[in-house]
Amino acid sequence: MKFAIDIKAALSIRKSGIGNYVFNLVENLIQIDNKNEYYLIVPNSIFKNPFNLTSNFHFKNRYNLFTRLKILDVVHGPDFKLPLTIAKKKIITIHDLASFSDQNFMSKKFKELTKEKVIRAIKSKSIIITVSNSIKNQLENDFPSTRGRIINIHHGINKNITFVADEKFRSFVKSKYNLPESFLLFVGNLENRKNIITLLKAIKYLRDEFRSSYKLVLVGKGGWGFESINKFIIENNLVENVKIIGWIEDKDLYIIYSLAELFVFPSFYEGFGLPIIEAMKCKLPVILSDIPVHREIAEDAAYFFSTTNVEELAHCILLLINDENQKNILVKKAMERSKYFDWNKTAKETLKIYENISD
Repeated sequence: MKFAIDIKAALSIRKSGIGNYVFNLVENLIQIDNKNEYYLIVPNSIFKNPFNLTSNFHFKNRYNLFTRLKILDVVHGPDFKLPLTIAKKKIITIHDLASFSDQNFMSKKFKELTKEKVIRAIKSKSIIITVSNSIKNQLENDFPSTRGRIINIHHGINKNITFVADEKFRSFVKSKYNLPESFLLFVGNLENRKNIITLLKAIKYLRDEFRSSYKLVLVGKGGWGFESINKFIIENNLVENVKIIGWIEDKDLYIIYSLAELFVFPSFYEGFGLPIIEAMKCKLPVILSDIPVHREIAEDAAYFFSTTNVEELAHCILLLINDENQKNILVKKAMERSKYFDWNKTAKETLKIYENISD
């Protein structure tokens, strides 16, 4: 059978969650499938190949796909939209419905663009893959026409992620990024949707009410609302408490996870939340905002706080830093929970859909 996958999102050096999803999906399909034919659709511009392709995987330029490819059995748009080509069956991955929120999660232009992609996907009658049951439920509730054609497949976790104990590597990364001796950690795009202001307010509350000197390290690209994050840090004299180090390579990120005291992910809204399971696998106790997808992903392996409740978040931080027993219990649960997520399993479940719907 012949399958096509749009892999544009996987080609960025600084990949976001969707880019990581596409990259790991394709990388694992290469490992598990040597019988079907794959056409990996890439932009017209020059790109660097990030994969070790086997003989049944081929790159195809976006240009003139209608004439350059015979009719495909399945085409998969893993980033909300379908590539323009002919296929018997079509699959679209919808990662979230953030663009339908009335909150200030993204620019008006990007919101309308993403919204349009989702609406087209729904109207196309394609099979829809979601990355969490929370998004599946939201889609079915908000768009009843999708019922019966949504399949949920969770993200996996990179097999290279592990707790790093080697002091040589730890010291090198600590020095490279001038990291504090002890710190709390957030990983993700630095944007409004991630609710970072509430986390900053908790750090300020701990400083003002408990005279704590807890440090916070923010890892990630600046996104929509990044200016307000910077402004809050400066206006509240948190420059000494908060360190922003931007996007970093995975090999350094895994060590930073291993160096941190605990991980906080305070998002207002998520489709999945890859950093949660990465932190869990690196033996980090995890504190999450209490939203449905976080409950789904973490189950009982995290502490939860009401999304904008600063004092509740601050007390979760205090408890985990000061109670070694509770911290160890949570870490044990988190490491066990992280074993559930596997990119190889994600790829196998996706391949099963490709083959089943093309029969």
